[in-house]
Amino acid sequence: MTRHVAKTQLPSHRATPAILRQRPRLNSLKMETNPKELRLELTLGELCKTLVGTCTSGTLCTTLPVREDFDGLHRFGPQSQATVEKWEKYGKEYPFGTLVSYLLNEEGQPYMLLANNAAHTRNIMANPKTALYVQNPQSPGQKGARVTLVGEIEKISNPQELKDCKEFYADRFPDQAEPLEDDRFSRYFTMYKLIIKDIYYVSGFGVTTCWVNPEEFSKAQADPLAPFSQELLDEWNRKRQSEYQALAAAFFGSELDLDDVDSPRITQLDRFGFDFRFRFPRKDGQHDGQYDIREYRIGFRNHAMSKEEAQSAMFKILQEAWEKINGYDDEWGDLDNPPMILKRATDLEVAQQSSKPMTVTGAQRD
Repeated sequence: MTRHVAKTQLPSHRATPAILRQRPRLNSLKMETNPKELRLELTLGELCKTLVGTCTSGTLCTTLPVREDFDGLHRFGPQSQATVEKWEKYGKEYPFGTLVSYLLNEEGQPYMLLANNAAHTRNIMANPKTALYVQNPQSPGQKGARVTLVGEIEKISNPQELKDCKEFYADRFPDQAEPLEDDRFSRYFTMYKLIIKDIYYVSGFGVTTCWVNPEEFSKAQADPLAPFSQELLDEWNRKRQSEYQALAAAFFGSELDLDDVDSPRITQLDRFGFDFRFRFPRKDGQHDGQYDIREYRIGFRNHAMSKEEAQSAMFKILQEAWEKINGYDDEWGDLDNPPMILKRATDLEVAQQSSKPMTVTGAQRD
């Protein structure tokens, strides 16, 4: 997938009189307007904070100790002699992943309640260097964004921080509250936090892959649409396919010379807008059976700070697209400019002769 330089473009207005097309360019608008009003997407820190803050579990990656003793192995329960011998022979600094629950504190550090006899707990006693991999279970596979938090895990020893952490944890995980309130906690559990040293972010389909500054992540706020954005995406992608066709035709039909598109869907939603992805057959005669894939960011005219505002903003975008392709309004309603659009990426797919999934064969660079 080809990553494009972020730049704003306007849809074509071929049917609009020339005098009406003479609007100020976006570059000049930036000089006259508060830059925040022209913001089109979340920062990398906000993207990561939104994803990690929305989820409550992830894969904790620790390292197996260099040497295991027999008693340590039996803390997991009865082990066969073959298991003991295998760990004695091969248990030398291998990566080891386990599922853990977590919560973020105000600084963006994950709090974790770990059992003292768990495999990952024993591993971090020998090597505190860890990584926490997080991906929203509602957006699995390659289509979902994911974050890896890299750092060192440490025990929470400050009495006040430990007290606050236990209360925070009990409030969010009621099923785990009881052991936090009696002597079982000191006997069987320990609270830890991950001190983040670096962050690796991968967006859906790998359109964006990059390292993110932990300080930017710490200061960022999660997007207000995060608690229900995936719900809205699933609903819209299921019910609005015909409207997506109109959206693609109105915004990109002239540029791409297309009549309809295949598999249109929204892949990301936040208060500034949404990422719109689709594919269409190539018509140049040299690439029969191949598809172009495009992904664009389409901005809302006004920031959507609630579920209702997001639904309203999306409806307005779809309404503008419908009016445009039906010739009711070549000037996008009463507004001076069409919505801001950012070209995300392009790719190329080869159509299979059978019912097998499409295979990505290469990237097309503009």
